Amino acid sequence: MQYLTNQLAKKIFLLFFSFLVVLVSVAQVSSVEYGKNRLQFKKFKWQYYQTQNFNTYFNQNGQELAKYVAQVAEKELPSIETFTEYSLQRRANIIVYNSFNDMQQSNIGIGIDWQNTGGVTKLVNNKMMVYFNGDHNDLRKQIREGLAKILTDNVLFGDDLGEFAGNQALLDLPQWLTDGYIAYAGENWSIALDDALKNEMLSGKYRNFYQLAFDKPLLAGHAFWYYIDEKYKKENTTYLLYLARVYKNLNKACLQIAKKKFKAVLSDFMDYESEKYEKDVTRRRNYPKGSEITSVTIGKRIDYFHFNV
Repeated sequence: MQYLTNQLAKKIFLLFFSFLVVLVSVAQVSSVEYGKNRLQFKKFKWQYYQTQNFNTYFNQNGQELAKYVAQVAEKELPSIETFTEYSLQRRANIIVYNSFNDMQQSNIGIGIDWQNTGGVTKLVNNKMMVYFNGDHNDLRKQIREGLAKILTDNVLFGDDLGEFAGNQALLDLPQWLTDGYIAYAGENWSIALDDALKNEMLSGKYRNFYQLAFDKPLLAGHAFWYYIDEKYKKENTTYLLYLARVYKNLNKACLQIAKKKFKAVLSDFMDYESEKYEKDVTRRRNYPKGSEITSVTIGKRIDYFHFNV
């Protein structure tokens, strides 16, 4: 009888142990998003440089770059806070890579948290990653857009991780709209962007805004907010996003700003931009004004060495 009891206990123990192994395996698998792992050929040794509003993380030979990034971030933060009408509530985390290739090899940003010696630092909605490609203007633009994303995410979804997840589920805004707002906050508008939008609008490929947003989401979103700036005043750009968050409805938000529903505003955008660029083309001439140029045939007996128009 004692032998049977021991055998039964062993079986129960083995069954319980197997069950635990299965649970651990499932937990390990579920913590990693399938297809999101990056191959790492370089081991990163992270340190951080702390300023009033930022923890700036850097790896080997990146201390001077990290100091520069932190200085630029501190300098640009007030203007981004003014634009978004929201202030940073706690230190943000900036991860600085010495090159684009380094950033591609890092797994930071794939999971939920990043473990460091001081505990767990949440990097979901309060982080930005930048890299240096040799162009300081491009780095500054990355920093401004990163700051804008942190503040915009905090405005829309909250500062806490649980609040972030809950509000993100409730507030269903198009990705092109939020990404375009962040890009607009980082860089108002430029000649390069205007040329890109002009080429798309005059291409004849798009019957409505949604086709443009599907094909060129970031350009469409950036141009949309610039249009709101032009047509309905600059202060209404942030106010429109704020109303969309409060009402959780873009139609109600647009009715407050433009007295039209969201779809009608997008239709107006297409008409406005198309007309603007078509007028621009018709005002241009393919050749300069001047007198007629007579064609001249060069023969063997005459040697021309100078021409005057």
